[in-house]
Amino acid sequence: MLSTKNILLSSAIRNTTASSLLPAVANYALLSSTSGITKRYKHHKTQSQFAATDSITPLEPLPNKPIIDMAYDLHLPERSVLGKLPYHCEEPIVFVHGLFGSKRNYFADCKKIANALQTPVYTVDVRNHGLSEHALPFDYETITNDVLHFIEKHQLTGASKNKKVSIIGYSLGAKVAMMSLLKKPETFRSAVIIDNSPVVQPEITPFLKIFVKACVSTLQNGQIKANDKLWRHKASQAMRKLIPSPGIRGYLLNNVINKPPKTKEYKSPVINYNDGYIHFRNPVKHMSEIAVGNVADWPTKLVEGKQYLGPVCFLRGLKSDFILENGIKAINKYFPYNEIIGLNTTHFMLNERPNEYVRSIVDFFKSSRSALENKILADSKKGTVSIDIVSEGEQQLEGDKKEL
Repeated sequence: MLSTKNILLSSAIRNTTASSLLPAVANYALLSSTSGITKRYKHHKTQSQFAATDSITPLEPLPNKPIIDMAYDLHLPERSVLGKLPYHCEEPIVFVHGLFGSKRNYFADCKKIANALQTPVYTVDVRNHGLSEHALPFDYETITNDVLHFIEKHQLTGASKNKKVSIIGYSLGAKVAMMSLLKKPETFRSAVIIDNSPVVQPEITPFLKIFVKACVSTLQNGQIKANDKLWRHKASQAMRKLIPSPGIRGYLLNNVINKPPKTKEYKSPVINYNDGYIHFRNPVKHMSEIAVGNVADWPTKLVEGKQYLGPVCFLRGLKSDFILENGIKAINKYFPYNEIIGLNTTHFMLNERPNEYVRSIVDFFKSSRSALENKILADSKKGTVSIDIVSEGEQQLEGDKKEL
């Protein structure tokens, strides 16, 4: 008989697609702490053990690149009262995905945002994802530097015209967005942070390990031929022992390919696409060491004493544990001019309430952002620090609890 936790989990991920960057990891961790997947994991080898013993041959090391040029898509408004907009209008938006996601996951959502706001939206692939390069390091500081490099290279800002950019990030991408705000606040006019907070989250680490293990074992133990007509079904079955949920398996398998990348697409130096077998776009055999420990992290020392004094909207899943009391305190510490909007979702916000989360983003840029900017202007004239913003955030959390 299914437990209540498993029923909730099944309901949450039944329709999960690749448009979530860490959908299954977080809520599966929170809903299934005593489930079979946790118990099975306790009998598995440690990360270093399976990395060493499961590989038939030693892994070829990933190249070390402090900066990469990220692959990207540009979404321009289709309907404009101004006619054909230039690529670089007054305020472009950069949208950052997260672990096991890619820019193509957000195609429809970013089209809606671009049309509603009449502004270009750039979606990027972070390193080791999608069509971007496979390289070390893989941590928040490095990915943040990639994002800032992207903004500079594509001239999305300009000091002479006081031209700034806004940023949207979801889950892992949300932490990258927050790091970008804190590292180079003068670059950004505003931000939308989707269901994450600037704190360390060790509770998701065991499940990250299971996910990576499932991907690696699918390749090594499945031995699925690329020309097999049932390759996707067989890959799902191979992953089933570690990932019983079909929704989670479908999410991970969106990264699997059975053909070499196209001529102009990136080809990883650590993947042999011509060996006759299926492959992940991600360097999953390396992910056990480059991702598991870093994804749940937050570089507290690097951002110590830093603040972003611009308007920031946080979209919080009321059934998600990614923004809790400690998260609220950290949000108000780093981003004093914020608003927190609660949506009746789990961490799978982009799947469960796609129209609602897009509408919340559009509403922030069109209206509520101005209210925060007016407050910032008023406080700057007074020369005071906005202490009451902290209490507003805490009141929002209490209100969310009452609603639930």
